[in-house]
Amino acid sequence: MDHQFQKIRVLVETDQRSFKGWVHKPLNGDGQRLSDYINSYSDMFLRLSDVEVTERGQHYRVGDKQDFVAVAVNSITYITPLEGE
Repeated sequence: MDHQFQKIRVLVETDQRSFKGWVHKPLNGDGQRLSDYINSYSDMFLRLSDVEVTERGQHYRVGDKQDFVAVAVNSITYITPLEGE
């Protein structure tokens, strides 16, 4: 089975850090919004690709760029799509 994904550039914030990266949301023909996808997300970690770690009160790892980061879903305080980047 061929899985298709929509890449959405997002800002994800936790208490300690902010991450800018790509979420790969499955395309399943239902027109599901990013918020619907996140609310129905059942994994413990949200996977992001092409990630930049930005400051959020902690200087550790700020400016790091990673190919892949997994963020614990229960630590996310804010997520929003970034349009025009």
